[in-house]
Amino acid sequence: MADKEQIKQTAIKVLGYVEKISEFASSIDPLFGIVTSLVGVVRKGLGDDEEDKEVDKDFRQVHKKLESISAKNKQTLRQIRIDEVNETFGKYEEYIKHQYGAFNTMVERVKLDPENAGRYMKDFEKIYERDKSNLSLDVYYRGVMGTGSLFGRPLLKVYLEHCDRNRKVMEARCSHLANLFHIGLIALMAYTSVTEDDEDEVREKWAQRVIDIQAKMQEVLDQCDEEDQT
Repeated sequence: MADKEQIKQTAIKVLGYVEKISEFASSIDPLFGIVTSLVGVVRKGLGDDEEDKEVDKDFRQVHKKLESISAKNKQTLRQIRIDEVNETFGKYEEYIKHQYGAFNTMVERVKLDPENAGRYMKDFEKIYERDKSNLSLDVYYRGVMGTGSLFGRPLLKVYLEHCDRNRKVMEARCSHLANLFHIGLIALMAYTSVTEDDEDEVREKWAQRVIDIQAKMQEVLDQCDEEDQT
């Protein structure tokens, strides 16, 4: 496991990245690093060791930041419901949120009852698989890219039409999507680590995908009206 100082620096880097669409792709690899470190300490029971506590604390900061971004986006977007999008993607968004919630629950339970860490990891594994594993991430990726999507049209194009090219609203849409990918990828990397599967394969698969997603987001933001940035 990476040393305490390295993990802290990684957390600072992630906190600086997660709020900016332009840094979305850059945030994923360091985020994976924090998650695998956290699963490493969960596996041995997340006890009173200072380093273990530090890893947990660093992840809590990232978690709080992601929660605050989500709340902010909700406020901007609460008046703008797009039924056709919600009908197609709504359940997949719920799967992602539930998987991420299950990961956080696992960590909290291990903190309270470290001797049963293995059981709580198994519970998380079952929930992750019951919620269709990484299918939701793939559905959202195809939706953003407009390739083989359930939806028929690229998701970001639909958002662009509905927001009348208002940059502030489009930024909130992109931020909401980035947030979903963040929490979905945290859950995926946690699951990969818990099941001792191939972490490098997951990193490699998503390294290019997050660059593609960021490029698509930037593409639609560039089509927005600048005067709507207020």
